[in-house]
Amino acid sequence: MCKGFSMVPVKSPRQICHIVSSLNDTAQNDLVFANIRQFPLPHYEHTLVVLKKSKVQPVKLPRQVSCLELALKGSLPRRLRTCNRALSALKPDICQTYGDTTFPIQWLAHRLDIPVKLHIHINNDSHCGFWRELLRPWKYRLLAHSADFVITPEDESLNWLEEKVGLEPGKAHLIRTGIDNRHYCPPLREIDPNITNHFIGTVPIPTQRFVVGVPVSGFCKSTVLAFLDEYMAARKQSPAFARDCLLLLLGNSPNLRAYRNVLDSFKITEESVRFYSHLSDNERFYSHIDAIISLNDDTHTPVSLLEAMSMGLPVITHRSDTDNSDEEHPLRWQVANSEPLIQHQLLTLCSDSHLRLKLGQASRAYVIHKHNHHEHRIRYRALYKMAQRRVAVEEDVPAAPTIAPSQLNR
Repeated sequence: MCKGFSMVPVKSPRQICHIVSSLNDTAQNDLVFANIRQFPLPHYEHTLVVLKKSKVQPVKLPRQVSCLELALKGSLPRRLRTCNRALSALKPDICQTYGDTTFPIQWLAHRLDIPVKLHIHINNDSHCGFWRELLRPWKYRLLAHSADFVITPEDESLNWLEEKVGLEPGKAHLIRTGIDNRHYCPPLREIDPNITNHFIGTVPIPTQRFVVGVPVSGFCKSTVLAFLDEYMAARKQSPAFARDCLLLLLGNSPNLRAYRNVLDSFKITEESVRFYSHLSDNERFYSHIDAIISLNDDTHTPVSLLEAMSMGLPVITHRSDTDNSDEEHPLRWQVANSEPLIQHQLLTLCSDSHLRLKLGQASRAYVIHKHNHHEHRIRYRALYKMAQRRVAVEEDVPAAPTIAPSQLNR
């Protein structure tokens, strides 16, 4: 006689739709992919929707992520109709838009009654013209009602949303990017005098040199050339630095040939500077360098830099004359004679291995304290639940106790 089997209900995964304008922005891609990795299968499924056709080399997506490229063209009504059809077909549980360009999609998500609608604010002031920057707060005021919450990973952006835009209390939330410090952790290095080179792809990395990584993807030509000027100034000041330092320029950039031509004009060979255009394994890159250069401004810390800091790397940053040094801060550490220029930071770290170790430890401690991935996940889940409870209240369905917004912005 056959015994009956009890049927265990299987909860389907939540469908999250991530919408970006294009894949041309490396820093934005890293932020989106970091968010996706925080919510893996079997509880979540992700679809990446790209509005415009990208003009970059193929981007490696996180595992088990679907991608839909709409390649929008034509008039604004036509583009909105295409987006509306895509959202109607996908029917996601959660719609997350990234950057100013995609914010109007939240209006469509609102009309389609998508349960959870989050907009991730990305600070891109440097790319805004005068009139666009002037109209930007009005755009947020007009569209903010369509989204349940507006999220930003930066403190200054939260101040802008609350004070300049004037979003209602509880609408804007600060959720710093979460970095898995167990995955991105300093490697145990085997000391073997017989090993003279490590390899990143086919590029040999000497073990006895001071190796500095310089990510150049997403930066304008003038920014990278200004850094190369600093590097050349450091070489002139110290023959030991010129002999011991190896620069490793990393990233897909249309200006790589121009950078090489500049270095050739100063007779800098591959003995001192090497290029690696495409990298699929960031951890391997970070584990074979001694310091990393950040060409970003001091108001934005991209995901890739946080991952490098979690790996225990000291950071060399661009600083203005007005920046205050702070011995305890891994991005504003004290330079000899309080010189802010990158050339002096290069010379200091090249000659002081104990300082490199101290700053590397401070970098990792900063990420563990400020960018804990468990806290990132908890805060996003809390916002998902809060948005769903709002829908339940509107439908007169009893809701569970709510989480106060103040608890999410500690």
